[in-house]
Amino acid sequence: MSQTRRFSEAVLMDGFIEGELPADAFHPCFQGAWYYKVVSSCDMWLGMEGICTLPLFFPDESRKEIRKEPLLPSQEVVRFLDTPSVYVGGSSDYETDIGFGWFHGMIDGQMTPKKITFRPFWRTIYEESGKEMNVYLGTKIDETQYYFFPGDKVKIQLLCEHDNELTFIATLLEETSIPEYRDYRAMCLPSQELKVSHIKAPGNGIRPSRYKRVNAIDQYHNEGKPTQITRAKAMYASWEEVYLYRNFSDKLIKVPFYPRRYSTMQCPTSLGFQVEHAENIEHIQITPQRVLEGKQE
Repeated sequence: MSQTRRFSEAVLMDGFIEGELPADAFHPCFQGAWYYKVVSSCDMWLGMEGICTLPLFFPDESRKEIRKEPLLPSQEVVRFLDTPSVYVGGSSDYETDIGFGWFHGMIDGQMTPKKITFRPFWRTIYEESGKEMNVYLGTKIDETQYYFFPGDKVKIQLLCEHDNELTFIATLLEETSIPEYRDYRAMCLPSQELKVSHIKAPGNGIRPSRYKRVNAIDQYHNEGKPTQITRAKAMYASWEEVYLYRNFSDKLIKVPFYPRRYSTMQCPTSLGFQVEHAENIEHIQITPQRVLEGKQE
């Protein structure tokens, strides 16, 4: 039996497991982005999966820069300083970020002047020959079969099929109904499931690990610096049917990602987010301008 099939046939177990560790009550915020993170307890988890609807992004027109882009006829492009992302991670010895970033696309053989698509990426940290490596990889701009768009409903799986490694699988379940992005998809190759195996993730599978899901507005030139106020918005995202995997009584099981199993972070302040629950679906809006307006939850 393949490892991926083993995960697909995992037994669903409700309730809590004897000896299961609770989630930490608090995690400090990392500066430089607006992000809503749901992070699990640190336990012998072997993966996670969930269904995510990707957000619709509205940039802040006052926050932008001109940068060189040799693939465009003008060789210049306007880049907004805020950019949305949705990602997961399974972290033990080091942090991993694996999911979707907002990028330019390739339509009719030409790079689009503006960003139009969420493209998969995987960012991992590991040691090699005594040196810490921080590696960012992703699908290529011309691999349009792996384009995902705002409003798409996507099944995301992050599986520890082998010790010290992760497998990332992204499957389009339901296409967006937003006309602009339906038109872009019609000009792309037919959508395919993406599977990326052997992503280095030291400690996963052999030591306690945390799994997370994150909705963010990242900020260029700002990692580790005070988060900038912006009027950019990432709207209409959601998560549903989120599970964690682990071994129990000599079999692989999956359990609901219940609140007791996670901590939530709304960084740098909860004023920048609207998180609502309805019919077991969590709806997430990232609206930092609420800070300027002084609105309370």
